[in-house]
Amino acid sequence: MEGAKIEQRPHVVMVPLPVQGHIKPFLCLAQLLSQAGLYVTFVNSHYNHKRFANLSALSLQFPNLNFKSISDGIPDDDQPRDILSYAFFHGMKFAGRAHLKQLIGTLGRRSELPPVTCVIGDGNISFPVEVAEELGIPVFSFCGHSAHFLLAFLCIPKLIEDGQLPYEDGNMDHEVNGVDGLEGVILNTIDELEAPCITPITNSCGRSYTIGPLHALLNSQIGHRSQLIASHGSIWKTQHSCMTWLDSQPSRSVLYVSFGSIVKTSTSQLLELWKGLVDSGYAFLWVVRLDMLKEDDEEHHGVPEELQMGPQERGYIVDWAPQEEVLNHDAVGGFLTHGGWNSILESILAGIPMISWPQFGDQRINSECIRKVWRIGVELEAFDRWTIQKTISTFMETSRREELQRSVDMVAKWARDSVGHGGSSYNNFEVLVEDIKKISKHSE
Repeated sequence: MEGAKIEQRPHVVMVPLPVQGHIKPFLCLAQLLSQAGLYVTFVNSHYNHKRFANLSALSLQFPNLNFKSISDGIPDDDQPRDILSYAFFHGMKFAGRAHLKQLIGTLGRRSELPPVTCVIGDGNISFPVEVAEELGIPVFSFCGHSAHFLLAFLCIPKLIEDGQLPYEDGNMDHEVNGVDGLEGVILNTIDELEAPCITPITNSCGRSYTIGPLHALLNSQIGHRSQLIASHGSIWKTQHSCMTWLDSQPSRSVLYVSFGSIVKTSTSQLLELWKGLVDSGYAFLWVVRLDMLKEDDEEHHGVPEELQMGPQERGYIVDWAPQEEVLNHDAVGGFLTHGGWNSILESILAGIPMISWPQFGDQRINSECIRKVWRIGVELEAFDRWTIQKTISTFMETSRREELQRSVDMVAKWARDSVGHGGSSYNNFEVLVEDIKKISKHSE
């Protein structure tokens, strides 16, 4: 009888792009779906699966959540990945496609799990959608970027057609016009934050589910347990010592500095930022990853000695910080960020204004939204010590920060309300769960 009950429940396979910034919101969604009673298999690369923190604790907290891994195309599971390279994406596409197809077949033959009835694939990689379509399994695309960026991306064919965007046939392996079997797109955003973009996205993609900020939606549904699993699933070793240092700082006096898990800089850029931070006169908590320096930098000899010594009196440097905890600490008054979407959402929830230094991908569009649309931050116009020092000093001054604070407080309320009972993201998530259940019945 118990076996019959298992067979009737939906089984969702989730495949993120194998980098921290995509894994985190994917994992939040996986936990939410598991909490809602669905079976979930979270598929990571072998490389990242080995680096996952507290995987056993996550499995205990969410019994319906199953973890599997596949090859990303690089044989050595200990070799660092250059995820921005064409070679990585090319290898991952072909290796991932074959191994995911094999994995789904294997999952379907296991007696303790129901057959796979739905796939949720990262919108940045095509092979999860291709495999699902080949196997006749309903599939959703997950967008971990802002809706503004997704809409801009969807407008590219029209720009090419109108002759506004140069295009050569040889630039792509093949043109993708759409996916007939796509059930819809899941967005880690808030209706109230990006309302003008949602309708055209829905018109283009069929159905859209705005269920963000996912980390806040998860926290609202699991309550006190969120503190216990905050760092679970991270592929970076978090240094909590910085929280003790923050405890010793005055309220709203510290600038938090982090450029995410991918952005790399030259040694000279790192030193310019160092000088600008010190000369600003404000306390700072700075995340300097061990792999942050560009490998082709002629000055590359590891993290500069000046940074390793650390500005004992006014700054604190770590390899990786518990970002949500940091942003919610009373001592933090601003965030110097690359403008990644996760960082923006976490900063908004914490009510922290931002200075953005965008580099690639969605970050430039996100930065424009921060500065011009939502008016919750400013942009760093140049990356030299004088511009950095002046921007930080102006940003942290009471009058300027109060102006930005009013805007970010309003946006933070939208975000908090959206994930509360009856809020837009709360309701949209319930619709998503019901839609997955419906299509799962049809796919059995």
